[in-house]
Amino acid sequence: IPLLCCVAVVGCGRPKPDGMPKLFPCSVKVIQDDAPLADATVTFHGPDGFKWAVSGTTDASGVAKMHTHGTYPGAPEGDFKVTITKHVVEPAQVDPNASASVTVSGGAAYDLVDAQFKTKDSTPLTITVSGKTSEEFDVGAAVRDAVQAL
Repeated sequence: IPLLCCVAVVGCGRPKPDGMPKLFPCSVKVIQDDAPLADATVTFHGPDGFKWAVSGTTDASGVAKMHTHGTYPGAPEGDFKVTITKHVVEPAQVDPNASASVTVSGGAAYDLVDAQFKTKDSTPLTITVSGKTSEEFDVGAAVRDAVQAL
């Protein structure tokens, strides 16, 4: 006789932090080169003193469902600057004719979204969250800017 197991999960038993504002469902679609941009990080930046981190990562259809503090679905009501970034890291190349420890070229990291969308001070993108909100942003052509080591 097969044994059946049922697991029930009731709610997200994790309480919200003190003072967290009401959150509204919010999604952002990102387009690059006339196609959805997957695996991009979307971040909302509130006014000075805003203490709630709001971000999401785009899926294969270019849509990021926003979360506050990475855990709580939705975003607080208000006006936000929006930054969008996507990085790719290429592994080091190894010469197949040399011993396994000989590296021909080191790995490299690249930004794939134009630098203007990278920081709160330079981004032209904004969103107003008011109730259930969704927005689409076009970040233009793909770029390939080498990430500078700090």
